[in-house]
Amino acid sequence: MIPLLNSQQSDHRVCVIDGDPAVRDSLQYLCSSQGYPAAGFSTCAAFLRMLDTQMCARSVICEAQLPDGSGLELFQEIRRRGLQMPFALLMSRFSLPALAHATRLGVEYVWPKPLLDRAPLIRFLDG
Repeated sequence: MIPLLNSQQSDHRVCVIDGDPAVRDSLQYLCSSQGYPAAGFSTCAAFLRMLDTQMCARSVICEAQLPDGSGLELFQEIRRRGLQMPFALLMSRFSLPALAHATRLGVEYVWPKPLLDRAPLIRFLDG
């Protein structure tokens, strides 16, 4: 597991939010291997607690369905707080209507899960 970093340790920290530890850890590893330190969270609440105390997230990769809410609800909460960090949504049940709904809400990056191609992730991180 990759340790949580504080804001002095990183100019760009990716927060990965996924209830599945294997997915979360592999995405953290992929981000870190591209030079972007990553922190993992299993729930919306855990991520929001970090955000309330540290405010050091630079971008977010989030599963659409989490144990305590949805990725879209989390996206809306982040925007409600006035934060404009890049946000990518991972969808286990990818469908065009779900994609359209996420896009209407303002989510710029929507990927099917599992993420089989690293190229979209790398573009997201480098963007």
